[in-house]
Amino acid sequence: MSALPGSESPETESTFPIDTSPLSDPEQIAARDRQWLERVYARGEAQLTVRAAVTGMILGGVLGASNLYIGLKIGWNFGMSITASVLAFAIFSAVNKVFPGSREFSMLENNTSQTAASAAAYMSSAGLVSSIPALTMLRADGTISIPELTGWRLTAWLLAISVLGVVVAIPLKRNLINAEQLRFPSGIVCAETIRTMHAAGKESIAKARSLLYGGLGAAALKFIFECKLWVFRNLPETVGLPGTVRGLPAAAWSFSLNTSLLLYAAGAIIGMKVALSLVAGGLINFGVLGPWLLDHNVLRIAPPEVARDPAQWRGFVRAAEAVHAIPVRSVEGLHATLRSKWSVWAGTSLMVTSSLVAFGFRWRTIARAFSGLGRVFNRNAKVVEDPLAEVEVPQSWFVVGLAVCGVLTVLMQKAWFDVPVLEGILSVVLAFVLSIVAARATGETDVTPIGAMGKITQLTFGVLVPGNAAANLMTATVTAGAASHSADLLTEVKTGYLLGGAPRKQFWAQVLGVFAGAFACVWAYGVIARPERLGRELAAPAAVAWASVAKLLKDGPQNLPQFALTAIVVGASVGAVLAVLEELAPRRVKQWLPSATGLGIGMVLDLNDSLAMLVGALVALYLQKRHKALAERYIVSVSSGMVAGEGLMGIVVIVLRDVLHWLPEG
Repeated sequence: MSALPGSESPETESTFPIDTSPLSDPEQIAARDRQWLERVYARGEAQLTVRAAVTGMILGGVLGASNLYIGLKIGWNFGMSITASVLAFAIFSAVNKVFPGSREFSMLENNTSQTAASAAAYMSSAGLVSSIPALTMLRADGTISIPELTGWRLTAWLLAISVLGVVVAIPLKRNLINAEQLRFPSGIVCAETIRTMHAAGKESIAKARSLLYGGLGAAALKFIFECKLWVFRNLPETVGLPGTVRGLPAAAWSFSLNTSLLLYAAGAIIGMKVALSLVAGGLINFGVLGPWLLDHNVLRIAPPEVARDPAQWRGFVRAAEAVHAIPVRSVEGLHATLRSKWSVWAGTSLMVTSSLVAFGFRWRTIARAFSGLGRVFNRNAKVVEDPLAEVEVPQSWFVVGLAVCGVLTVLMQKAWFDVPVLEGILSVVLAFVLSIVAARATGETDVTPIGAMGKITQLTFGVLVPGNAAANLMTATVTAGAASHSADLLTEVKTGYLLGGAPRKQFWAQVLGVFAGAFACVWAYGVIARPERLGRELAAPAAVAWASVAKLLKDGPQNLPQFALTAIVVGASVGAVLAVLEELAPRRVKQWLPSATGLGIGMVLDLNDSLAMLVGALVALYLQKRHKALAERYIVSVSSGMVAGEGLMGIVVIVLRDVLHWLPEG
């Protein structure tokens, strides 16, 4: 979850009619709660209506499927709360024009819609772009032998861990939002967006139209490119740059320009620092390390006649692997083989250590999280009448939800992944504990450390259940999925708190969104995430990283390719140093530091993808410098529309190819 530009400005909070300073005394907190009930709570205003919930569930299902495609393609997930609120506003503005007598779509109905939609869109973070495809990859290469997790089993799994995250948020809400008044910056931005839309009228409609036009345009171009229509008949997915690297065409190392608008739009959203870091990681990997590995015979390209003959190819592979070299079937597949077989180790170690070191620097946040939890469950605390009993989620729901979801999660882990019961219980406990930390980190910084949550669990169970890669992956999924949904609910509840919504109704909106997202994303996942696509057409960088950690913990370093262990050590060191500098260096130095995450992902993405995102970031930067008002009004809305539009069309194209056998390949 990442803040949008301008999210650091507290416009909404500055006009909030009650004090927002942190409090710890129960009587003072109760007094402020009464003020909120009197001055902010929109008693009687429509909120959890059928039309709002259904709209949010449908939008969430669609945006969740798009987010899934994007996550499998480039390793990024985008927050969809603002996109959903703009679309819901546009839909009901159109309805009011067609049916002038219809009831006005209220701000709190809009908040319900975006809450359900955001929960559905975040379903991909419950493992669908990381551990689930990683499981498929490990199954394909023979590392594990458990059955594929599909259909109703995958749906049940996602529902259990996602609802677990939602119920974990129940006891945290009163402490983090009511008492401590943590900012949750994305929640503030969403509240301000909804408030502005419902007050501004024409400008809001213009933003909604720009989002829609961006989505339709990107979807249309994606369809035209894939159908090879008109002047695009001979246009490939990438256009190779001129020149050679180590005597091979530059395109063999992915020095190319991409024709996908999704990537350019994604670059406009993620910004210059991350985009530059992606390209830096790609240049190091494909421009320096890859050629060096080729020179040292670690990458071995098969002659065409060997690659064509199955028997000769099998012999070539055995000979290469006997000396821990990497066989490459063709020059055209060189870049994909490099990133999936060798540079993944450097990129993954870089991301893991930077996440863990940055997490360690948040020890004060961790301490506050657990001290706050102590206050929540302190039986000796002063008993004060609860003025918000009618609108808050009862604590009994937390107890029941934790018991039901926890038991189901443990049983599924035992039955499907051979996780011992005690370790399964521990995974639920870790999910609860680390969700607390993730929620506070999101409230204070707007960054949910899902990667760090998962890696902590992977390392823990690498020790407790050695040799079981499936257990390693799926216990970590419990932690990451629960943390993601817990932090997401609290961010949406912050929006509702500022707009005067009832938390209990938002809780149900979140649960409805989880159900919509589970069914929509499981269907989409079954359509697009075929084993033959993962790591190839769909780079799935997050899944590659998770699978690599699980495989390393299972097999040890002895089966790594040549120099991969050195790459792990160097990558880990660079990630740790960058995390330390990001925390301790002066501001003037920090602005020049690369993003550790960007560098790591840049090593497991093709360079053409990273170059496209850099171009998008450069265009956004130019507009911000030369046409600031235009940029503030349209960059995020148009880019979000393009990302969602092409993501959805990407799924449509795959369906047409696989089901109707209509579109040409490539």
